[in-house]
Amino acid sequence: MDRRGFIVGATATLGAVAAKAAPTTRKEIKVERLVADDAPPRNRRPYADVDWSKSILINTTSHGHCLNQTMLDTYLKHGFGLMTISNYYPSAPYVPGKGMAVGHYLVHHDFPVMVNGKRTGGPFDWSKIVSEWSEELPPELRKSLPFKVGEPMFPKWPEGILEAPNAEHHGFRLANGRHAGSLHMCAPGSAFKSGTFDAHDKFKTKSHGYEYGSGEFWGTAVDRLIGGLIVKDGGGVTINHPTWTNLRRDLLLDILDWDPRVLGIEVLESGVNSEHYWDWALATGRQCFGFFVPDWGLKNDIFGVNVLVVPERTVEACLRAYRKGNFYGANRGYGELRFTKLSFDGKFVTAETDKPARFEIKTARGVVKEATGTSVVWEMIPRGSSRGPHVDIFARVKATAADGCGEQLYSQPFMLF
Repeated sequence: MDRRGFIVGATATLGAVAAKAAPTTRKEIKVERLVADDAPPRNRRPYADVDWSKSILINTTSHGHCLNQTMLDTYLKHGFGLMTISNYYPSAPYVPGKGMAVGHYLVHHDFPVMVNGKRTGGPFDWSKIVSEWSEELPPELRKSLPFKVGEPMFPKWPEGILEAPNAEHHGFRLANGRHAGSLHMCAPGSAFKSGTFDAHDKFKTKSHGYEYGSGEFWGTAVDRLIGGLIVKDGGGVTINHPTWTNLRRDLLLDILDWDPRVLGIEVLESGVNSEHYWDWALATGRQCFGFFVPDWGLKNDIFGVNVLVVPERTVEACLRAYRKGNFYGANRGYGELRFTKLSFDGKFVTAETDKPARFEIKTARGVVKEATGTSVVWEMIPRGSSRGPHVDIFARVKATAADGCGEQLYSQPFMLF
């Protein structure tokens, strides 16, 4: 079955799964799409158009919070060349960073919110709104009214650093109307905004009907994220921290199948490893890119960096690298080890690094080859080969620096068939 065959015209069928996925008995629900169903499938052979001899490597991440200059300096220490700060409460981008101030969206909330179950357009004057029930608030919170914009968040914003919109969205609902648990999604390159400042209902906004997050069916929210992409063929949606959320695997597949602009899942997040989710999704035959993020864990040894492989230093090139899968993951991001080549020519998977490394080639069977040095080549087993049954489905490369610095690199997966 076509991975996108469940999407017909302007509608999608919730609950469809790809050919190799487990069967489902869930009720199919028709949902009207908000964006054109015209995106090509995820790139099954990333790096195919990369000229490694001329490419630029740009450190960034798809999910990293940054609230002040000290936090920004940590990203810069890791060599970041593209900032896509994933703000939430509300889920609204901090772009341009140089102009952001504490409390900006308390005063300048100009986007829709779900109010008593209905999507309601902004702007919202939170000082006026909250004052209507201020007697319900403790004295220390009443003193904060009216809300004001504070000091600049980043007084030393670096000149020349690239920026793109992004935010962490949450508070989704399932198709049956129930909350979707702790499902969170980001979308580097999307200017879409959702939710309010009052996630924990300190100011009683949720008690008075204002949804703190998206408040919509997750598929509708994904469409809104896609509709907010600033580059049509660049950027996309990520499914955040699947291990932390204990993400249901059927829901993971549903979200991946919703639209190919849902790019994949976080594999490393605040030091938590979700490779088991990644390999399971890939073994169904779906391309699923892996993302490497610090989230809030800026002080962790394992930081999580996406290294974009781009032909030029522009926002557009960076976002297109995300869409194509032309990036790899690093668990530290200090440049202590770099891939200098990644390729799959239909027969051989090849990887090269700038320093000696311990390589692992992993497929649906597990680790199928190990090597030490600055390169590795693995020959896939052809379909129907006498050497054994075809069970590989995908291949990806993991490289660990041989000098003991702790850096590990992760290629994007090659889908073998």
